Amino acid sequence: MRAFADFTKAFTLMFLRNRQALFWTFFFPVLLMGLLGIVFGGGFGGDFNLAIVKLDDGMVANVVVQAFKNADGVTVSVARSEEEALSRLEDGSVQGVLVLPPDLQKSFAEKDGTTRLPFHYDNSDVATAGQVVGVTQQIVEAVGNEIANVRPTLGVKPTGVKSASLDYLDFLVPGIVALSIMQTAIFGVGGTLVTYKEKGVLRRLRATPLPMRSFMGSNVLVRIVTSLVQMVIVVAVGILLFGVTINGSLLVVTVVSVVGSAAFVSLGFAIAAVSKNMEIAQALMNVIQTPMMFLSGIFFPMNNAPAWIQPIVKLLPLTYLANALRAVIIDGAGLWEVRWDLAVLFAVTGVFVIIAWRFFRWE
Repeated sequence: MRAFADFTKAFTLMFLRNRQALFWTFFFPVLLMGLLGIVFGGGFGGDFNLAIVKLDDGMVANVVVQAFKNADGVTVSVARSEEEALSRLEDGSVQGVLVLPPDLQKSFAEKDGTTRLPFHYDNSDVATAGQVVGVTQQIVEAVGNEIANVRPTLGVKPTGVKSASLDYLDFLVPGIVALSIMQTAIFGVGGTLVTYKEKGVLRRLRATPLPMRSFMGSNVLVRIVTSLVQMVIVVAVGILLFGVTINGSLLVVTVVSVVGSAAFVSLGFAIAAVSKNMEIAQALMNVIQTPMMFLSGIFFPMNNAPAWIQPIVKLLPLTYLANALRAVIIDGAGLWEVRWDLAVLFAVTGVFVIIAWRFFRWE
């Protein structure tokens, strides 16, 4: 136990005296989060989701639905009822609800003026609301003009709804926490052990009576504690400076962070086990962490990514850590709700521990 405490103290002091490591570990994630938040603001931009409540089966309703399905930048779903669609609007699943009333065909044929279709939109973000209302109005009016050759015969009657949709920083904070945990574990464990191996430190330590399990265990403990400190700093900055709301339990966030950190620490050990020198280790770390950084939904949602990329996304352990953290922080999920994400991370830990155990060499 004394050896474990001494090793832990030594690793901690070495880390705290390394200014470069302190910058990349604690300051850089906050800087990255702030820069992305400033650049992308409160919304994602681009496509938006629209739910259509089709209560009329006439020609006009069918043409309207098809026009939205053919439009660029709009993802359309047909809701079974107005109540269901409005519920999805309020929880942020869609940004607009267009209602095609039961008498649309008759109203369109008989009225000389404009038929106003009920339209509910998310007014949580002004920029997104303007885009949603503008695009919807344009498509609806174009359909009316095409059918009757009279402008305007169809329009929308917008109603703003306050939804639970999130701005970009709400989405980003859990991703930055996950990214920080991954990088600290991979580079901290993998890079450190390979450096020690190259310099002969591990060989000399093994020749002493000091228990190597204390050396390895203290290294793991320091990396996990560092990851937790990172998590606290990123979340605190998100709350205090950017107004991010934490809907879940911080205890559950901590548990998820520990499990994720253990998974990536084991990956760091596996990299150190198969690397003969620092050049190989650096190449492996970059090859492994770069795809995870951009394909795990850290910076942007991957729901609309091409179908051929989706299987790759599901193979990346960082995807499951980011998903679990978002479920807890954004949706207020408990451990049971994120059990499958945690199960994957436990499985990843086991696989990489086996690899590290099989291939690790002390020199």
